[in-house]
Amino acid sequence: MKQLAATSFAVLLAGAAGAASAQVGAAKEAGTPGTTRQQKEMKKGMEHVQKAVRVVHQMQATPEMRALLQRSKGVFVVPDYGTAALGIGARGGAGVLLMRNGDTWSNPAFYNFGGVSIGAQAGAEAGAIAFVLNDQKAMNSFMQNNKFSLNADAGLTLVDWSKKGTGAAGWGNITAWSNTEGLFGGAAIGVDDVDYDEDETSGYYGRQVAAREVLGGKVTNPHAAELRQALASASSGKGASSMGSSGTAGTKSGDKETRSDERSR
Repeated sequence: MKQLAATSFAVLLAGAAGAASAQVGAAKEAGTPGTTRQQKEMKKGMEHVQKAVRVVHQMQATPEMRALLQRSKGVFVVPDYGTAALGIGARGGAGVLLMRNGDTWSNPAFYNFGGVSIGAQAGAEAGAIAFVLNDQKAMNSFMQNNKFSLNADAGLTLVDWSKKGTGAAGWGNITAWSNTEGLFGGAAIGVDDVDYDEDETSGYYGRQVAAREVLGGKVTNPHAAELRQALASASSGKGASSMGSSGTAGTKSGDKETRSDERSR
């Protein structure tokens, strides 16, 4: 009986080692320039980045969001969540993570996730989602090697931008934003099974690379310049609202929208 158990354990270990080896091999192939796999992952990465640019421009249209990005540690942009029955355990998607360093932003690292839990929103039409990482604790979650979750069980608080944006924007470790009005509905939000996509990231940069290397500036891709510039503009403070201690927002007098409103009165 002991021999059978030992044999089963050995087989299990061999299987796990084989799976890990295959995963490393896939990432290495994806990071080898000129291979079919690398070209495929590169194309996927470029599409995700280009879509993320449009999402950032939408976020930038709100002065309070610009102020929030200016204080953030990073942002996880999910360009296209698709249409789904958004209840507990809704299907997942892919996103790009960038870290803020003063007035500049890192190159993007790519992640997948299993699903977003947003309460009883069945039948709602989803769109773009972005998670603004308000503190280092939220940013550190993405540095883990294994799958992780962004929820209360992980010690993180996610707040709904549509409910908090005009008042207590920035409360909580993460602020969830969507271009679909009322998507979150003030429900408890969580993201499950977030996983670093080493294949897509390696394909995008043409070599096998870890998330820390990307966010630390060890690799670059000129195709990411537009996204980085969009975020730099969105978080530059130009036209952004000033947030007082009470959390109320005031638009700068130089803002075009303010001048337009004044003329229309």
